[in-house]
Amino acid sequence: MAGGSSAGAYATGLLAEHLKAIVSLQAGVLKDQDPEPLHQLRVRFRRLGTLLLQFGPALQLPERVTEQTLAKTGRRLGLVRDLDVLTGQLQHQLGLALPADELSRLKPVLKTLVRSRKLAFAEMVEELRSRRYLRLLAKLQAWLRQPAWTALGEEDARDWLVEWKTPVLAGLLSQPGWRVSDPDRDRACLHDLRKKIKRARYGMANLKELAGDSLGTWMERFKIQQDTLGGLNDLQVLEQAIEEQLVGELAQALPELSLRLQQQKRLLWQQWQGQASLMLSEPGRNELHGLLGRGWIGPNPPPNTGKA
Repeated sequence: MAGGSSAGAYATGLLAEHLKAIVSLQAGVLKDQDPEPLHQLRVRFRRLGTLLLQFGPALQLPERVTEQTLAKTGRRLGLVRDLDVLTGQLQHQLGLALPADELSRLKPVLKTLVRSRKLAFAEMVEELRSRRYLRLLAKLQAWLRQPAWTALGEEDARDWLVEWKTPVLAGLLSQPGWRVSDPDRDRACLHDLRKKIKRARYGMANLKELAGDSLGTWMERFKIQQDTLGGLNDLQVLEQAIEEQLVGELAQALPELSLRLQQQKRLLWQQWQGQASLMLSEPGRNELHGLLGRGWIGPNPPPNTGKA
C-alpha cells in the first residue's frame, strides 16, 4: 500500500507520487518534442485534483492548495493537448488521401490550428514558469516533509473506503448526459458527463492499492466510456473549427471529409448508446451501487453464494 495503512499516510504517499511525476514531466513538456509528457502531466494534475477531493477530509493541507487551484493549470495543459489531438486527426486520420482540392481548402484550417496551438503553448509555458505555480509546488513539497492529518486521517484507510469512493461516484448516473438523444444539440451535457466519468476513473485509480483488483474492471469501463465521448467531442470541435473557416457548407466545400466526419460520429454515437444503455439498466445500476458499497436496488437480491 502506498505510504501506509492510515488514510493520511495512504493519501500522502499518493500525493508524493503524483507530485514527483509532475516535477519530472515538466522538462519534457517544455521541450515540446513529444506529445506524451504533456498528456501524462495533464493526467497527473487531474489525479492529484481528484485525490484532494477524495481525501481532503483526512488531510490538513496548506492554504490555497485545492482542487480548484490545480484545475487552473490543468486547463492550460488541456487546451494545448486538445489542439494537438485535433491537428493530428486532420493530418493523420480524417485528412489522409483526401482529394487534392479538399486538401487545398483545408490548408487555412490547419494554419489556424497551428497558430492557436502556438499561442496556447506560450500561455502554458507562462503558467508553468509563473510564481503562482512554482509557489504551489513548493508548498506541496514543504508539506510532504512534514505532513499533517486530521483525526480521520489517523484512522485505517480501508475502514473508510466507501467515503473515498463517494465524492467521485455519487450522482454519476443522474447526470443528464446519459439520456441525451441528440449529441450535437446536447453537446454540453455530454461534455459535463465525460468530465464526471473521467473523475470517476481517476478516483478509482487513486484507490487501486486500497481495493486491489476489484476496481480494475470499472477503471477499464470508465476509460472506454471516456474515450468514446472524447472521440465524439473531438470530431464535433473539429467540425466546428473547419466550418468557421469555410464560406459555404462543409458538405459542399469538403464532401469527402464531411462524409468521413459524419461516419465516425455515427459510429461513436452508436457505441455510446450501447454503453449508456448498459449503465442505466437495472443490472448496471446495481453494479455501480455495489461498487459504492450500497445495497441492491432491484426486485431480486443477488444470488446467495453460500458464504457467510
